[in-house]
Amino acid sequence: MAKLFCIGLDGATFDLIKPFVAQGKLPTIQTLMERGAWSELRSTVPPVTASAWSSFMTGKNPGAHGLFDFMRRRENSYDLVPVSARERDGKAVWDLIGEAGKRVIVMNVPVTWPPSPVNGVLITGMLTPRDTPNYTYPPELAAELRAAIGEYIIYSDEVYSQGRGDAFLRALKHSAEQRVRAAEYLLEHYPADFFMLVFPETDTVSHGLWWAYDATHHEHDAARAAKFRDGILEIYQHIDALLGHLLARVESSATVILMSDHGHGPVRHFLYVNNFLAQRGYLRFKPNLTSQLKRAAFQLGLTPRFVYGILLAIGLGKLRRTLDKRRAGRGLLKRFFLSFSDVDWSRTRAYSIGYIGEVHINLQGREPQGIVARGDEYERLRDQLIADLRALTLPDGTPLIEHIWKKEEIYHGAHLDAAPDILFLPRHLETIAFGDFEFGSNKVLEKSFGVSSSHRMNGIFIASGAGIRNIGEFRGVQLIDLAPTILHLLGLTVPSDVDGRVLTEILADARTVEYGGTSEGRATTSAGYTEEEEQEVLERLADLGYIS
Repeated sequence: MAKLFCIGLDGATFDLIKPFVAQGKLPTIQTLMERGAWSELRSTVPPVTASAWSSFMTGKNPGAHGLFDFMRRRENSYDLVPVSARERDGKAVWDLIGEAGKRVIVMNVPVTWPPSPVNGVLITGMLTPRDTPNYTYPPELAAELRAAIGEYIIYSDEVYSQGRGDAFLRALKHSAEQRVRAAEYLLEHYPADFFMLVFPETDTVSHGLWWAYDATHHEHDAARAAKFRDGILEIYQHIDALLGHLLARVESSATVILMSDHGHGPVRHFLYVNNFLAQRGYLRFKPNLTSQLKRAAFQLGLTPRFVYGILLAIGLGKLRRTLDKRRAGRGLLKRFFLSFSDVDWSRTRAYSIGYIGEVHINLQGREPQGIVARGDEYERLRDQLIADLRALTLPDGTPLIEHIWKKEEIYHGAHLDAAPDILFLPRHLETIAFGDFEFGSNKVLEKSFGVSSSHRMNGIFIASGAGIRNIGEFRGVQLIDLAPTILHLLGLTVPSDVDGRVLTEILADARTVEYGGTSEGRATTSAGYTEEEEQEVLERLADLGYIS
């Protein structure tokens, strides 16, 4: 049986867990908290799945591991593609554990596709293309699991939509159950010193049903919400029960860590960063007839959001997914609607990609058609952009931007040059700052719809069992601290180049932390997404509200 169990509840937050525990609704999590140490956990900036989980597994900031968001710019192009494990620098914590001769079981951690060899077994997580046969190491493990438990579900295909709330909750419960069945099978048949399992359902249900849980949300309708007010609680309770069943197998000599990559909270507005940049003259469009006609239609309100709203109203909301599955959806959007293909890069100084608040300078020598010179011109432009962003306000007149940084103020490492040049967090993170390859709406700021919650900086960390002091609540945990702490708990050397620290204040023994060696290196060199796989991943990101 494993010596260290690390369970990830994607997007879990104490803002939900504390009241649920106080009501006696989560006995397994309550027991872990009462018998160990727990703290809010600070995520990465931005608190986005791809960068956050990569920082968890490497113990490094995004400037070192190189993944800043779900999307990246294709090399020598302005086309955007989803990231994969192939682009991550830095060895994952389970790679280091395996190199030390210890065996691992890794299940469902986001951004682990394509699967790479480990000293044990691995099942990939979020950003795995739908229906791919290539999601396990060793490859034959997929068929072995199918024979043992039936279908293994990396993440549920069902997303919340009106009239399908019951199906949404059933699907989330089923995928969590199947994952635990698979975990029990692997623990029985594969020896391991380290076990890792992530539940994406806690994130998915919050995105879908926060409007029903939160009576202050602008989409909350008491009559419509009555049936699903406890939908988030249902999924937390279901996973708590599954955890209790799984952890009953854990020996007293094992350590248990329960964590999340970020928190969750209500979304109230969408900010379309590229519309803001175009409005201020930082981003310009091509003067040709096709682009100008598309821009005129865009200004009149003919946008993907408008058309999708009509499809929803007449019961054809799934048409977008059908088009995406046929690899036509994104092509149609670029053909008929304003997109990055209509941007005049020879006159554009800044653009945005990403989910929460990232601005890139169209820099000479970095972007394929960069026009901004490094040095004084670059710095003046960043200062001007920061001033303009700070001036943005919400409808009630309060500042929209709460925190804003130049990249070198929060990042360091080999990938600093590729990082967004400016990063910002909207006030209370209640605004999603879209910047993607579609100009989804012709507004700069509008009320959110379709997704009712988004990520927060405050994730969770709970540690209990062998080697952990029973100190209750403490403070000061960062996501990057977990990998070095796990290595130390397993009696291993911590690489000198990690950015996180060992959480010595919660450890029962006073062993000196041993540092040495490096965690540099790529986790895999296998090929990335095919065109069809890319479309499948984009569809999933759109379903969750991560791209417009």
